[in-house]
Amino acid sequence: MPAPIRSDITIIGAGPAGVTAALMLGKTGIPCLLIDKCLFPREKICGDGLSGNVISTLNKIDPDYVSGLSQSGFATNSRAVRFYSPGLKMMELSLKPHLLSQPTGFICKRIDFDHYLLKKALDFSSVKFEAGIRIDKLIHKADSIILQDKEGRSIAESRMVLFAAGDERKLIQQLDPSYPAQLKEGIGIRGYFDNVSGSNEQNAIEIHFLKELLPWYLWIFPFHDGTSNVGLALPVSLARKNPFSLKKLLFQIIEKYPHLKKRFENARLTSRIEAKRLPFYTGPLSIAGDNYLLLGDAARLIDPFTGEGIGNAMVSGYCAAETAAICLGNDDFSFINTQTYQHAIYKKLGSELNLGMKLQSLARNQRLLDLVIGKASRNEHTREMISQMLYSTNAKRKLNNPVFYFKLIIGL
Repeated sequence: MPAPIRSDITIIGAGPAGVTAALMLGKTGIPCLLIDKCLFPREKICGDGLSGNVISTLNKIDPDYVSGLSQSGFATNSRAVRFYSPGLKMMELSLKPHLLSQPTGFICKRIDFDHYLLKKALDFSSVKFEAGIRIDKLIHKADSIILQDKEGRSIAESRMVLFAAGDERKLIQQLDPSYPAQLKEGIGIRGYFDNVSGSNEQNAIEIHFLKELLPWYLWIFPFHDGTSNVGLALPVSLARKNPFSLKKLLFQIIEKYPHLKKRFENARLTSRIEAKRLPFYTGPLSIAGDNYLLLGDAARLIDPFTGEGIGNAMVSGYCAAETAAICLGNDDFSFINTQTYQHAIYKKLGSELNLGMKLQSLARNQRLLDLVIGKASRNEHTREMISQMLYSTNAKRKLNNPVFYFKLIIGL
């Protein structure tokens, strides 16, 4: 049996969170070991939307990554978002880039985006990648963690583990026995379709708030080649009450609503409909401890209102790399140093995630959604105000203030 790989820093999971951490470490010349259970490129169930958070994080690492993505041929530049209310009112908001020379957002299959990021990380000789290895056990020693596979073979021993392998609670609880065994979750399904009509030149992403799914929604994300990622998401508690499978629910909704039925008349499903649990944020957790950090879905950083996960995962990867560098510099991987990561995450993302919880509650109110979206569909000033809320947490807080809705009603 070969000896375990020894590394000061090991990253488990080569999705956006883990690879962002590897990119940051590689850029600063800090060696790390990156492990994933899959061989790349690999599929990943997702809505495929890359938000402004993704672009801003990539810009912090290397602006060339954004331009490379824009010119890749597999990423679609999206410049607008359409919101549909339960009463079928629609508003379209034009997206504004953080930098005039940059795109506003992308629609990009995860098989392409994740592989693109991984190749960038492997350009750094200090990043070592081991694919096709599933870690089954994490054994905490005095000042290191041993990573074992299901056969009990020790794959690696590391002074710090950046855990970015999703919401794998049995593994997470080996790092932190107090990690909750049960938390609220959502569930999403998606499939790829040809010939969904009605998209525009801006490749607007579409969010359809429908009463069957509230506080979440059905989405249509169009690619420039005429295909679309179509899916829906809803809380697990609501899914359990539904007598039908989620796949059947998706097609029932498309058939039920005339504005959707017309657009899918010539559409053809070109993939399997696949499902994924969505461990959305329900409040702060302990996401750092002796010799480890939790990233992305493991830290439950999915926005509970928008479903945004990739951008927040990449923010966590960026912050994790910064903390790992501090720990390495201090030669101390205890919670005294790793807690820096926890503070950074909740400082950067906490306000927006907590606001997302409140907005999730508001989104259960069909009349409120009809009011806001209906007013914005008719009033340019209101559209501009809501557009600002997509970029500013301070502006978004207005949605949580009853005075905002009073002003909306009387036209201020």
